[in-house]
Amino acid sequence: MRFSLIVTALVCMFINLFFTPTGFGAPPAILFQKDVFTFQPILEGESVDITFEFSNGGEGTLVIHDAATSCGCTTADYPSHSLKPGEKGTIKTTFHSKGHGGDNDIRLLVKSNDPALPVKTLRIRGKVIRQWQAKPDRFILINLKPNGSYTRKLQINNFMDESLQIKEIVAGNPHLLLLSNPKRVAPKGDEVIAFRVNVNDFKANGIAQSSIRIEVANAKMKSVEIPILMKLK
Repeated sequence: MRFSLIVTALVCMFINLFFTPTGFGAPPAILFQKDVFTFQPILEGESVDITFEFSNGGEGTLVIHDAATSCGCTTADYPSHSLKPGEKGTIKTTFHSKGHGGDNDIRLLVKSNDPALPVKTLRIRGKVIRQWQAKPDRFILINLKPNGSYTRKLQINNFMDESLQIKEIVAGNPHLLLLSNPKRVAPKGDEVIAFRVNVNDFKANGIAQSSIRIEVANAKMKSVEIPILMKLK
């Protein structure tokens, strides 16, 4: 009987030591004050700094492994050190609005050693007002004939109630020749930029990359660059 009581006591001590919330092996718990950040409408080209605050509400040490976004428009910083129970931390990110006109709903995935929530999804929402755009946003020109010359067009749309002032339009290399060079785009209007692609000195199966850069004076988004890929047959 005495031996059984001793064994029972030892088992209870083991359970209390290893399986109670305060004992060894107790898990951490990541708790965010809010999991959705909604920013007020901004103009395309502006940036928004965002902070998500969290704490370790568990009994074990919390470690943030990674914080990654669903787009290339934000970068995220997170604590590189572990957080003891009760400690607080922040996930900081910056949303860059260039190229993201309209309504945005971005996911920020936070990975940690919380066994109950190994991946926590945070959301960044808000509207970006587009003042102007150039389209298409790229040219892929393939199967071009040797010694050929080709004309292409891109369009600038102005969504503002004032004229869009164009500072400069630059062709990236001698293979591109600008045929038109507008200096302004009327309110709520559009203008066409025509350019010629010359592949006279291309070798067979030759490939070249270039771009057309457009700079403006009176919008938050100061410039865009239109990549152009050229490939012979």
